[in-house]
Amino acid sequence: MEPALRGILEKVIDDELSDDKLESNYRVFTNFKNRGLIDSVRSAMFGRIYTRTYNAWLDYKSNDETPVSQLEAAEFGRIFEIRSMEIKSKITESASF
Repeated sequence: MEPALRGILEKVIDDELSDDKLESNYRVFTNFKNRGLIDSVRSAMFGRIYTRTYNAWLDYKSNDETPVSQLEAAEFGRIFEIRSMEIKSKITESASF
């Protein structure tokens, strides 16, 4: 994976893990849960971060006009897997805001 793309993905994750974004998303997803629209605030928040990261990857690749390789897809998975414990921890912390 190109260093620029890796940097973009890491930046998206970092942005999603900011206190302001976590607090805002926690309120939104808590409202959804209270209305019976979702079952888990934390799972929804994790899914949002994954989706934002995945979309950033696909946007980069579509603008780059190169096909996604299996090697890149595997590296994307590793990046998210490496950060997943941090993501889970920060989401759990956000419940105390």
